[in-house]
Amino acid sequence: MQALAICLSSFLWVMAFPALISPAQAPGPPPESSVVEANKLYFQGKHRQAAELYAQALKVDARILDAWLNGAIVYAELGEPTRAAEALRRAAELSPNDPEVRLALAEAEFRLDRFDSAIREAQAVLLSQPKDPYALIAKGRAQLALERASEAVDTFEKAAESAHDLTLAHYWLGRAREAAGDPKGALEAYRSAVQGDSYFTNARYQLSRSYLRSKRFYEAWKQVTHLLNVDPRSSKFRKMLSGVSQKAIDRTKPEPEERAKGNGKREPLEPPVPPKGRLPVLRVGLGTNALGKPLARRDLAFRCTTGFSVLDAATGRTLSTGRAGELWKARQAAGKKARIEILDEDGKRRVLAAKPVHIRPDAERGGTVVLRDIPADYGAAMKGGGDRPLRGMLELSLFGPKRGLKLVNVVDAESYTHGVLASEMPIGSPMEALKAQAVVARSHALYIKTVSRRHKKDGFDVCDGQHCQVYWGVRNETARSRAVVDATRGRVAAYQGRIAHVLYSSNCGGRSQSGKDLRGWGDVPYWIGITDAPSAVSSPSSPWDLRLWLRRPPPAYCRGSAYVHPSHFRWTRVITAEDLEERINRSKKVGRLQGILTLERSLSGHLNAVQIRGSKASVVISKELDIRGLLGDGSQRSALFTVETEFDRKGRPKLFTFFGGGWGHGVGMCQSGAMGRALDGQDYHDILAAYYPGIELGNLRY
Repeated sequence: MQALAICLSSFLWVMAFPALISPAQAPGPPPESSVVEANKLYFQGKHRQAAELYAQALKVDARILDAWLNGAIVYAELGEPTRAAEALRRAAELSPNDPEVRLALAEAEFRLDRFDSAIREAQAVLLSQPKDPYALIAKGRAQLALERASEAVDTFEKAAESAHDLTLAHYWLGRAREAAGDPKGALEAYRSAVQGDSYFTNARYQLSRSYLRSKRFYEAWKQVTHLLNVDPRSSKFRKMLSGVSQKAIDRTKPEPEERAKGNGKREPLEPPVPPKGRLPVLRVGLGTNALGKPLARRDLAFRCTTGFSVLDAATGRTLSTGRAGELWKARQAAGKKARIEILDEDGKRRVLAAKPVHIRPDAERGGTVVLRDIPADYGAAMKGGGDRPLRGMLELSLFGPKRGLKLVNVVDAESYTHGVLASEMPIGSPMEALKAQAVVARSHALYIKTVSRRHKKDGFDVCDGQHCQVYWGVRNETARSRAVVDATRGRVAAYQGRIAHVLYSSNCGGRSQSGKDLRGWGDVPYWIGITDAPSAVSSPSSPWDLRLWLRRPPPAYCRGSAYVHPSHFRWTRVITAEDLEERINRSKKVGRLQGILTLERSLSGHLNAVQIRGSKASVVISKELDIRGLLGDGSQRSALFTVETEFDRKGRPKLFTFFGGGWGHGVGMCQSGAMGRALDGQDYHDILAAYYPGIELGNLRY
């Protein structure tokens, strides 16, 4: 009798939407196959066609749970929350004891402002799973909406306690504590959210506001500075410190804490053994921006750790010499002619040259060139500023009559790899993961130099930022990093006898992407998406699977661990429609934001296209970096995410919640996964073979 009631109510629901009903037709394929086909259409970005197929399957058999669940997800993404909630009610009738179904229904009821119903559904989940963080968040948000702030605080505290790494719980705890009149507690909650995920910009914004309200102006200034580094064009961020004087900021600066013995400085390393043999030489552009383009410097102070020579770069002729430790200065000379002027530590001119010059320390004695007091904003790789020691030679040239100096480090491939390794992977990572990273770093640079030649017009082979690879020179070297590079000396990844194009990213989120899935990337044979797990784990193949994949992630090598921060694997964001609208309209001019529709996805779940709908225009974004950059405060960690939209009473978007995974493009080696594989006993040969099927490890003869 109960089954009959469910079937009848489901039939009536389907019949309530005549747009989905077509004339009677001859018997077609089994309804289950329609669901499978609809899932494929969803991943192709054809949401409306997918919804029609789910409805078609339900007309044949209204007891197909997957059709209700996946249809609900699709309707929600299409901006039809009422249909989504109704589908989830039918799913809950079919599977009343499934906590995931009841949780989804609770969230759907909340989005329709049915707060009491949302609490009831969330409570149904909590009866069997009292510590479920998402059910607690759903319940707490409904309590907060009903102005039961104290109850909401208790609920969010339970959520934060049960899932400390879930920054969404800490964020909403902060909002609830504010509503309950506890600004100090709110500040602590926002701080926990930011500590849990430094990319959670809205949480950092709320933290900044909390510091301002408590008159902790220096702390507020630090947070706002971080916000402006993420999004320098944000008018909201720029306005935050208006009216706060520098005197107030300085007055509230805390006293520096007394350092522990040793001042935290590393013991100095012994000078390295100079590289021997005919090593490949790389020209590394220094001080480059996020696009790999060089930034001009007005002047430069430098010293060398050994005696050094200043040479004509073209002829090798010695123009001047200096002693170890002397602080010299280079700048563009005054006058109409474009010339480089180099002064010694007494201010005496030692070189005046119209063409590029080389600063060469004594390599046989392990000499380095030390760039002094490089500002933190000079290039994407120089976060933190300070001195920058480099092996090899420093080349100085001019951009033009008035643009200043261009800096290039001319260095052998092994010394370059020393300078990349600890900049691209934490040096405390498992040894075999570090070895894999060293091979990849060396191979990647040589591929760019010899094959892609992406920086040929810039006058160097590779840049020093993420556009190529982060290169800091000697600054990050340790005894451990040297041992890793030396152990893999000359080893490169090769395919069919040539240097392979070995891309990598921080964290794939559980499954890497194939290169052919991204527009314009090409179908490279070894850019094949793999499941990054110790055992057979299915990739998400439906909208419902993707929801669970991001919220309840399966086992994966790249999960959070002692070496992998949890927010690199799974993350959440809350962004207001107002903030996102302002950001999008800077470049796309869509008018009032009306919705975000996720379109095509790769097998890994990464988005390859998104439609942004506005009152003036609708645009489709299909470049991976554009998707990440436009749909976040600053940038999303990856394009592996879903978006849940909340609407106001007029049907306009008011809040977007993102559930995401991974960090980076997800093609090639997953650095976090490499760490997990190393912990599982794989050596660097195994690791590289897993991420680049078909490649071989070659050995350069030097």
